[in-house]
Amino acid sequence: MELHENLDNCRIILRDVESGRTIADTMILTYDGTKDSIRIATEGIFLDEGTKISALIFSRSGLFENQGTVGGREADATQITLYEGTSRNDRHAVRYRVNIQGEVDRIVRPSEGKISEAFGITVLNMSSIGLLIQAPEGRIREKDVIRFSAVSKGQRLSITAEAMRVAGADNGMENIGCSVQLVNLG
Repeated sequence: MELHENLDNCRIILRDVESGRTIADTMILTYDGTKDSIRIATEGIFLDEGTKISALIFSRSGLFENQGTVGGREADATQITLYEGTSRNDRHAVRYRVNIQGEVDRIVRPSEGKISEAFGITVLNMSSIGLLIQAPEGRIREKDVIRFSAVSKGQRLSITAEAMRVAGADNGMENIGCSVQLVNLG
């Protein structure tokens, strides 16, 4: 595994590898880097021991995606052993449904330069390399580089991403597929 930092109190989203379902969106209570083991808060969340998971970890230095196996439960915490999964550098990275509200505060458009008109967006899903956002129609174009911020589970996110494709949605909104360039957490 590539994580060499304190992950205590970082957000983690778990996805069941077999079913593809998101099964938990919670916080890491403790991380033991010598054993690649974490304890996560699971009050009201029931995870079957032995379940193979994919985890998106929102660390202080960026987003990480790892594979793992659910271990035993103790009170309102569950142990998970993490191991290095398949290295993903393409569109097939595992996507996690997040539904985070954010605000774009800057757009850099190749033909026009910086545009600093703030507006709200929703991050529908994200992976370690990309995200799908929903924004008001006509605000973001392909090749625009956007910067937005949001707060999720008490953790502040600032993300810079390039719009790779724009597709119509409903009610005056568009879905924008983006390639993540930079993530700042905290």
